[in-house]
Amino acid sequence: MATTATNANNSTKLAVEFVSEALVPGGSNLVKGDYTQGAIHLVLGVAAFMTLGPLGLLAVKADSLSKAHTGQSLLDKVTG
Repeated sequence: MATTATNANNSTKLAVEFVSEALVPGGSNLVKGDYTQGAIHLVLGVAAFMTLGPLGLLAVKADSLSKAHTGQSLLDKVTG
């Protein structure tokens, strides 16, 4: 029974992180309490949007969500 509660808690946490990421780049890290990573991803998200457009912003948001949820960036996951 504890496993079901843990899975529900993890799913809820991921959903909150996803929604916060939709609102602001780095939002998932801010929800987690990692304000440094949140600020870094916010700045990177704005810069990526200004230079690469919506796809750049989407890439930064995906990286931020990955970093908050698993502790690894997307680049870490791809390279190793």
